[in-house]
Amino acid sequence: MARGMNNQQANVCLLTVTLCWSCEVIIFSVIPDNVNPFATTCVTSLIGAALLGACFARRIAAAFRRDGWVLARRTAVLSVMNTAYSVCFLIGLDYFDVSTGAFTISITAVVLPVMLLVMRRGVGVRTWVSASCVLVGIVVAMVPSFESSDWAGLAVMGAGCLIRAVYILKVNDWAREHDPLALSTGMLGLNAVLAFFPWLAMQPATFVALPWSGSLVAAYFVYGYFVAAFATALNILAQRRATPAQVTIIYSTEIVMSTIWATCLPASIVDPVDLTLPIIIGCALVVIGNLVEIAPVGSHKEEIADAPKEEASVVPNDAEPSAAHTPDLVSALLVRIKSPFARKAAMIAILLFVYLVIALPFKQLAVIPGFSDVRPVYMLQPVFGIFFGIPGCLACAIGNLVGDIASDSLRWSSIAGFVGNFVYPFLMYLFWTKLRKTSFALRRGRTMGLFVATAVACALAQALIITPAVAFHYPDVDAVLFFASVLANGSLFPIGFSIPFIILLQEELGFSPLGREHKK
Repeated sequence: MARGMNNQQANVCLLTVTLCWSCEVIIFSVIPDNVNPFATTCVTSLIGAALLGACFARRIAAAFRRDGWVLARRTAVLSVMNTAYSVCFLIGLDYFDVSTGAFTISITAVVLPVMLLVMRRGVGVRTWVSASCVLVGIVVAMVPSFESSDWAGLAVMGAGCLIRAVYILKVNDWAREHDPLALSTGMLGLNAVLAFFPWLAMQPATFVALPWSGSLVAAYFVYGYFVAAFATALNILAQRRATPAQVTIIYSTEIVMSTIWATCLPASIVDPVDLTLPIIIGCALVVIGNLVEIAPVGSHKEEIADAPKEEASVVPNDAEPSAAHTPDLVSALLVRIKSPFARKAAMIAILLFVYLVIALPFKQLAVIPGFSDVRPVYMLQPVFGIFFGIPGCLACAIGNLVGDIASDSLRWSSIAGFVGNFVYPFLMYLFWTKLRKTSFALRRGRTMGLFVATAVACALAQALIITPAVAFHYPDVDAVLFFASVLANGSLFPIGFSIPFIILLQEELGFSPLGREHKK
């Protein structure tokens, strides 16, 4: 049975959602300027809805059968509000640079507690202190560059923040009454429909008119995976385990992340921002406000209601994942395979497919000029090792090799790449499911810290395996930079994305790691 994430895990997941949203500007930089924005929203929302629908078709259908018109109506309301505040923010951002725009969006962190007070819903002292810190940070950062002509943009952004505050409250309430995955899928599907009609009016040829290329397709799929499907589902699942105030305060960290991108990334990707003292102070106050609200000390007045737990299969000790416990898309295949060896081979093939679906689009994208080897697929290495064992390790190793072939970068050093990409998930599997005396669960900060340490250690081992082979066969390659690239990819993506993905799998979907059974 899936227990559901706790409040601390929900806060971690919401931080990851905010990170995904802040990366939108990087993905959008790859999309040609002449592409209609409604086309991008329509296509990426459609990809996200299709992905979630394929993976959880039976669960989503059961939710709509159970809740019927109420769920459909509430999904439509959320979709309309989501579209409305997004349009307000897009219009308002024309008046500001990236950093200032992010600060104005975060006014929601102040609007929502006031709304809660008006609605006579409990607002704790910590929330007021936290919202005050965020408000002061916004004012400090915006005042030096604010001009009288910016009032129009601020009014539009304020309207967007008001709609967003209502949206957060409704998501927080309805996610506890309905299946969050059904809400996520339905909302993405309706977002695609709402974007399609203005796109059709502005560009009747719609899909035919798009300048299709490998880069555009890759950008759409990357956005569809990470921002549409993953971030939307994770957000709604996490919101039912957190208070509305916690949600909106955590959202304000997009200020910090957007400022980092605007300061560090080249002008070809984002409008650069000079890191001034007011901006630094503003970001620091936002971070302090978040720490005040989500630090795991004391208690909040506002209760976090326990959402109903969904039933889910749990994998037996040292067993392979069963068909009942896998997404609907592959269940029909696995239940028809009787031979254990054939079932294991099929599992490797399925995991390999998942690996390549995430890895190959990034092979098409030079996301950051001069540093194109960005591999979010490394987030799968701990997951595949801990939850799928040797089949998962082989999928990572073979997937890396196939990626080298697909990108025309197959070299002798690819042998070391095969070994390194097997060793990383295998070490995670060995440590977390065989050597430790307790069952694997990222339910406490201490365990998450240990996971971070093991991810860095495995990334170091991987870099030490691959870098000497590359340096030996290709002396012109900067070995230090290559080592740093492997270490960064193997550390940052597992830390930033594997942790919430594992929480999603284990706590909300009922997946169990190999090795010991999860203790109740």
